[in-house]
Amino acid sequence: MKNLILMAVAVALGACAVPQGGMKRVGGPTLFGNIAAPAQETGAFVEETIEVVTAPAGARVLVNDGFMGYAPVKAVVRRYWRGEPGNMVLDQVKIDAQPVAAGHCAQGGLFGPNSTKVPSPLRLDMTACAAQPSYARPGGKK
Repeated sequence: MKNLILMAVAVALGACAVPQGGMKRVGGPTLFGNIAAPAQETGAFVEETIEVVTAPAGARVLVNDGFMGYAPVKAVVRRYWRGEPGNMVLDQVKIDAQPVAAGHCAQGGLFGPNSTKVPSPLRLDMTACAAQPSYARPGGKK
């Protein structure tokens, strides 16, 4: 019984470490070996290695809505071909960096339009926040 409980805990912890979103982590082995998520689709694809670097470092990075790690981080992303033969394009890659400190702003977007390669390293400045609009209060006071 004790061994069964230990095995269940090990399996549960291992499942939490598997990246999601059709990508695999680049790097050395982990406690459970090299972790790679199974491809969610079949068909022609291109694999790209993307490096995300944030200033300051430590932002939480999501690639195609799957947690990849804390910047700086590298990821291998599968981009699938879409469309009809003769008019095919590669999927775009959604990259988001979430702030970890006050005064920082989320950065990211869709990369690789028109089948172009995703820039690597992709550098994101977490302190480059858009100006906040000033709203006038009733009575003409700000």
